[in-house]
Amino acid sequence: MISVSSFLNEASGSSSPASGHGLARLASDLREHAAAVPPPAALRSRVIERVDAEPPRVETDAEGRIVAINPAFTSLCGYSFPEIRGKKPGSLLQGPETDPAQVEVLRRAVRQGEACVARLVNYHKNGSLYRVEISVEPIRDKAGALTGFRAVERKLA
Repeated sequence: MISVSSFLNEASGSSSPASGHGLARLASDLREHAAAVPPPAALRSRVIERVDAEPPRVETDAEGRIVAINPAFTSLCGYSFPEIRGKKPGSLLQGPETDPAQVEVLRRAVRQGEACVARLVNYHKNGSLYRVEISVEPIRDKAGALTGFRAVERKLA
């Protein structure tokens, strides 16, 4: 059996029991650091709080097809990513009370690769309506070519 002091002495390359103090200090520092790290449940809670605080977001490719959404978007509209992936947001979210003039603001910005803000009445998967302000911005690659759009939604009262 190896004692802790002999292990520390061996690790430090010394035969003196006092020479293991550097490693002992390191071990003490590691224990303190480990004690400062929140337990997994606390980390999970922080992640959930952060996700809940994020506004609904959707990203599309350059043709306007959905390539990504966040959990807040799913909560707002009721669609999961597998249900909505590859579709155009308007085909699922717009309906009879959606203002065509505001839709045209969005379409024009997308055609021109520009940012815009529009206020829309959208429809939840269950058919209920909700009002949102949508801020759309283009996504470009390093060369400046348009690769898609990011829309951040803010639910209106």
